[in-house]
Amino acid sequence: MGNNNVCLAEIPVNGTHHTTPKSKSKWKREDLRSGSCIQTLVEKENNPDFFAHFQCGQALPQYHNKLAQSRWQEAVNSLNTINDSQQTINSLLDRPEFNELVLLGPPKQFRWICWMNLLTKSQPRIGYEKYLENAPTDISNIINDINRTLVDYALFKHRSCGQDQLKRILCAISNALPSMGYCQGMNFICAVLLIVSGCDEHQVFQAFMQMLINEQHLLCFAFSDDMPLHFFLTNLVHHQIRKKFPKLNLSDISDSFWLSKMILSLFTYIFKMEDCIRCWDYLMVRGMIRGIPELILAYIDATYDQLSKFKEEDFAQNFKNPETTTLQFNVGELIYLAKFNHRLDRSFIAKFAKKMRDKNAPSQLLDLLQYYNNPPLYKKHVSFYINTIFY
Repeated sequence: MGNNNVCLAEIPVNGTHHTTPKSKSKWKREDLRSGSCIQTLVEKENNPDFFAHFQCGQALPQYHNKLAQSRWQEAVNSLNTINDSQQTINSLLDRPEFNELVLLGPPKQFRWICWMNLLTKSQPRIGYEKYLENAPTDISNIINDINRTLVDYALFKHRSCGQDQLKRILCAISNALPSMGYCQGMNFICAVLLIVSGCDEHQVFQAFMQMLINEQHLLCFAFSDDMPLHFFLTNLVHHQIRKKFPKLNLSDISDSFWLSKMILSLFTYIFKMEDCIRCWDYLMVRGMIRGIPELILAYIDATYDQLSKFKEEDFAQNFKNPETTTLQFNVGELIYLAKFNHRLDRSFIAKFAKKMRDKNAPSQLLDLLQYYNNPPLYKKHVSFYINTIFY
């Protein structure tokens, strides 16, 4: 049997990085919080493949694994002597094939750096420590949710590491965006970011803040009053289902059974972790506004024969969690279908938003998305909104 994770394996970088030996010293608590605890956790769990496993996912079958591996190897080898992963990605970032490489699945040592560059490039750094000076008013809600966030995973079994980090990140987010505060669902998203980042809470804060306010994602509208992003995406997905899958009748199936779980959790509630992380590769490249519906439509496409036989109780059971589902799919195929069969262009998003805006109650999100096909103008409107409302 072939190795289906080959494109996500370690790919060596050129050159050797030499450092001066460090003097021996005791670890500080700050070191544990910034990621030095990973090896300790791995040793405690007696599972050396834990972090490697959950940063992996299947390759795209249509690209053939060897091609995915060779594309990354070719890109890395084309660079001058590079000493570390950050320099490697910095050198690849402005190349036209960079997004395609990320969609193929970054080698595990490059994934977080790829995500951070896609999320934070050219964006001003947002102060983290200043938002930790005071406890937010909703800290009790944060603590309650942390105690039930990915508790079966090694990182979040240890209160002194993963749970404490997650608590600080969520407190900082609540303080940074007081008009929104902490909302359920943020805990799962930040938990996944902590896993992929290798426990770097400072970078996770930066990444999630950009997911909230960056014009390509705008997840702030998934957590604000009336959840306008959820409203927009559910309407868009149903519109595309009627258009592309006319024989699949989902009008009698409550969105809360399946569609809402996919949108609000970014697939963390219902996909295996490795599949979820591979889908996030796609979301980082395409953005949440287009990426979420594209992946959902691809999921329907990939599981159509199974879904067409489902009754209402089947949706409730199969979308309860990854362990209860009988739906079978290949995450590589999912990404392929999203990219080639269900791609949504900017003009479609803008027209659909304008149509919804004309028919529904006023919505700041719809006001913004009607300019989506004009990136400079759209970005200007989003920047004005973020600066006046959240800061």
